[in-house]
Amino acid sequence: MHRLAVDFWDKNNNEDVKMCRIKWVVFQVNEYFINGGKDKAQKREYFLQIRYFGESSIKIEKNTENNAKLNLLDVGSCYNPFKFFSIFNVVAIDLAPATSDVLRCDFLTVDVIPEKIDNSSSSYCKALQMNSFDIIVFSLLLEYLPSPQQRYSCCSKAYQLLKMDGILCILTPDSKHATANSKVMKSWRHTLATLGFWRITYQKLKHVHCMTYRKCQNPDISKHWLSLQSNSICKPIMNIPQDFHEYCNKKQSKENRTEMENQVLVDNFTFLSNSDVFI
Repeated sequence: MHRLAVDFWDKNNNEDVKMCRIKWVVFQVNEYFINGGKDKAQKREYFLQIRYFGESSIKIEKNTENNAKLNLLDVGSCYNPFKFFSIFNVVAIDLAPATSDVLRCDFLTVDVIPEKIDNSSSSYCKALQMNSFDIIVFSLLLEYLPSPQQRYSCCSKAYQLLKMDGILCILTPDSKHATANSKVMKSWRHTLATLGFWRITYQKLKHVHCMTYRKCQNPDISKHWLSLQSNSICKPIMNIPQDFHEYCNKKQSKENRTEMENQVLVDNFTFLSNSDVFI
């Protein structure tokens, strides 16, 4: 996975700064937290709440420059690529870490707790604190989960772990043209809206779909928006294109014969020349 990430994905998406998947995430983080994106998103949510519900309790915070690092959770990190960026305080987790600075963790089963926990003294991540991360990254992660339910559970857990106004960055591979799997990406947007996520950016790179979702201060806003969509999903689901492919097992099953069938076969061969081969 380390070589796949470094030698293939990055080299095939390195036309400019935004084309590398890691730098794409860093670019979006800067745009959101430093260059006014967060303020813009809060104002949008403020006015949507007034439009939908007649009043608004959304807090609009002015961006202030400070030296505080942003807490970033990199799920399925493999080799902790975000450690090279000084703006992040990184927690990198993976089922099978490629480097020693990545904690071993199954994100689907890890506990989410209200108390602060220090995982730095161990190579294994036992639990994560809810509402504690500014950014969560799913880079080439969801497509490795075999079922839509598991992908949905991952996103639901990310919502629990993010701070209010935090962002979830999802990058998923697709080498087809931008609109080939647009229905799948649309269903993701609708599904994540049921959790309280609002999509703020989307870009199709050469081999990757890149999306940024924001944790709404009021999750009812994204849910109400979804209810207004004429072709919204009937139930939350996180399909990937591979889910729609039919796979068949081409390996022929071994034929099991009874003793009687074996004897009949032997008797039939006795009528052939050189039948003494069975004697």
